[in-house]
Order: sequence, then C-alpha cells, then structure tokens
Amino acid sequence: MQLKILILGSGGREHALSWAISKSPLCKKLFCIPGNAGIKDVAECIDININNFNSIKQFIKKEKIDFVIVGPEDPLVNGIVDKLNKIKIKAFGPNKKASILESSKSFTKDFCKKHNIPTAEYKKFKNFTNAISYIQKIKYPIVIKASGLAAGKGVFIVKKKLEAEKVLKNLMLKKNLGNSGKEVVIEDYLEGEEISCLSLVDGKNYIPLLLSQDHKKIYEKDKGPNTGGMGAYCPLPYLKKNITNKIKKEIIEPTIKALDKEKIYFNGILYAGLMLVKEKIYLIEYNVRFGDPECQPLIFLLKSDLLKILINCVNKKLNKTIIKWKKEYALTVVMVNKGYPGKYKKNNIIKNLNLIKEDMNTKIFHSGTSLDTKNNIIATGGRVLSVTSKNKNFNIAKKKVYEVVRRLKWKNSFFRKDIGYRAKKLK
Repeated sequence: MQLKILILGSGGREHALSWAISKSPLCKKLFCIPGNAGIKDVAECIDININNFNSIKQFIKKEKIDFVIVGPEDPLVNGIVDKLNKIKIKAFGPNKKASILESSKSFTKDFCKKHNIPTAEYKKFKNFTNAISYIQKIKYPIVIKASGLAAGKGVFIVKKKLEAEKVLKNLMLKKNLGNSGKEVVIEDYLEGEEISCLSLVDGKNYIPLLLSQDHKKIYEKDKGPNTGGMGAYCPLPYLKKNITNKIKKEIIEPTIKALDKEKIYFNGILYAGLMLVKEKIYLIEYNVRFGDPECQPLIFLLKSDLLKILINCVNKKLNKTIIKWKKEYALTVVMVNKGYPGKYKKNNIIKNLNLIKEDMNTKIFHSGTSLDTKNNIIATGGRVLSVTSKNKNFNIAKKKVYEVVRRLKWKNSFFRKDIGYRAKKLK
C-alpha cells in the first residue's frame, strides 16, 4: 500500500529525509511543512507555520495524510506527536513526556545520576545568587548550560570566573535565551572527542545507526561560540571496535532500561551526544530527533528504505528490521551566513547552484534557503547549505566536498575549512 507522507521542518535534516523518502516505493505523495527551496524538488512544500497545529491538522485531514515525520525538536517538545495520535495519525518521533530528555538538561543530569549513566559531575541552579556563589569556589574550565532548548547555542565553555559571571548574568538576569536559561546546569569540563550516537528506539528494541562526529564551534580548530553544527561525517574511520560496544553497554542500553523503569515510553530517534575521554565514555546530552547536520551524511550512506524503517519503528517492529549501509564515508560541510550564530545579513542570491552537477557521490542539501520574486535561490537562514560527499576513501570524500563548497558563493557566505580534522584523534 502506498502512503501519503508529511514531513515537518525546513532544514538540511528535513531535505535529507525528504530526498530519501521520495525514493521509497511506499511513498505515494510527499508533502513538507514549510520546507525550503531545495525540498521543493522532491516534495510539495506547504507554507504553514510549523507551530500552528490547527492549520497542520486541517491540512492532514484535507490531504488524507497517512504518516507524519517530525524533524525539529520544538514541535516534539510541545507534544505534536501526542496531538497527532489523538486524531489517529501515526507519527515518527517521541511524545511530549519522552521529549523531556532534550527539553531539560537539568532532568537529564538527574536521570543519568539516578540510573548510573556516566556523565560529568554537575550542580543545577534556578537562583542567580546561588549560582554566582558556587562559581567562586570551583576549578576552571567549567561548562555552563541553559537547561532549556536553545538550538545548539545554550552551551558555554568557560575558562575564567569573570567569564562565568557574564554568562550567568546573560542567561539568568538578561534572559538572552528567554525561559531556556532560567535554570542552568554547571558541570565539569571534559577534555576529549565528541561522538554522536543516534539510535532508532521503538519502546523496547533499538538499532544503533552509524556513529558520527559533529563540529559545533563556528571557527576552525573548534574556536568561537557553539552553533547548531558546522559539519559532520560518518562512520568514524579510526574508532576502535571496543568503543562501539562500550557505547551500547554503558550508555544506550542503560538509557532504554531507565526509561522503561521511569515509565517513559520512547519511540523515535534517541541521539546520545557523547564524550570519549581516553577509553571512557560520558553522556553529554540527549536529543530526541535526528541531528542536523549528522542526519545528512547518515542518510547519504543508507542503502535501506528509510520510510519502511521509520514505519517499522512506529509499529514497534524494529526486531524485524535490518538496516543496510553503503561501505563508504560521507562528509557534510555546512555553509552559513557570516555572523551566525549571532546576527547576520540575509536574502543574498546564491551563485553557481545550477552549475554544479550533483551525482551519486555528491548532494547539496538546503537548510535556510528560499526563492525570491524572480525565482532566484536566496540565503535566508543562519545555516544555508549542507554540501555532502561520499567515497570509499575518507580523504577523497573530504576533498570532493570542499571542491563543491568552494564553487558555491553568495555575499556573506562562510564555512569551516577543517571539517573532519579530528578523525585521526579517535585512533
């Protein structure tokens, strides 16, 4: 039976999901709300605000949608899956109760402590004075995190007391991140390699996807403020086998058991952001959806039918699901508007997009793009394009992706020139 599918979101992640799902024999018709200038090539984009559930509901009824895939975290945290289930629509993504793993860093830290999931030592604060008093007597560097959602921009690595005071003031008094910073988590700084482990979870069974590595900082050599992600690659070419098993046994399986104990039903993507310190694994954060940009290289290497996998997950049939991957490496470089993650100028025309021939090994996924009145593709978001290449050789994939990135231009474009540089550090 063929199905009518709706994807919610407008980023590079949603373009990758749309691209893969449009190729599924199970897909009769694909819609995306609101989509972007790249997604429109593979799906019908509908201009509805992603947070306007009544309009989404009307659209679902009108078009007789069979299955919904939720891309970003905000709708998940606001309970869109619960609302869809109420109107008898199957949706991929966790319910509101399970989404607390991403929406509250404070909850996550307590959850890890209670269930012996290794994580950095921490203290949490709702009171500014208490937080200020605590930072006077601790060793630096430390990490200060806004407890709520902050689009990847709520984590601060702080080296000095004065800097810590400034961050706390901005979060707790000036409310630079709104309500997301009214509670903060202050934790020990862990020096090591970050790894992203995404797993499909159907409540009981789980399937880990390929391990990937994100690059969160805006500048080369991991300098500057955090972003939503400047590039990613998978799988990890130099990672020792025993580390993969450790991640399963020490993080993923204990998390799924703990969720069951807490009577939290989790169905969707469980994204564990990890830190590898020598041979020890620590949980840094959970997310409850595909990472962006990790989704792009993952999807580019997927051999199996993505739609079938997601439907099996929702129907609790992961124990009967096999996922096949291409035996290659994929690397994504994110191109952004200069100024991101702060203020940036937008609406400049992107040049050379139509001159680049995409092939089996290279794909340009759109993030923040739109069409202007003359049908030119313009750069409207902070993150604009996710250029992705694959090859059996990691270094060739890297070389290829940068060849394409350097040909794409618009006024104010910016990208990191060192995505993938940490691969050898995982040896």
